[in-house]
Amino acid sequence: MKVSMSIADAMGDPRLSVTTSPFAPGKTIIKRASFPKGQTPAHLKGYLIKKGECAGQTGVVVGPKGQPIPKTAACVKEKHGR
Repeated sequence: MKVSMSIADAMGDPRLSVTTSPFAPGKTIIKRASFPKGQTPAHLKGYLIKKGECAGQTGVVVGPKGQPIPKTAACVKEKHGR
């Protein structure tokens, strides 16, 4: 579907996000954001990573379900008990 709006307008709208699809390389996708850009919903505030928290963690580790997860995520989970 074609959209008659500029990318600048879409990127400037806090209710929209512009991304590409891993399933359609080279295609630009405009999505409606589930919450305004720059705001964190109340149910996700406990998962915020504070600036500098777990800094320097790179790579992946095995998660609780056997899947690879970023070391930063594992570090935050350990500190916050999530």
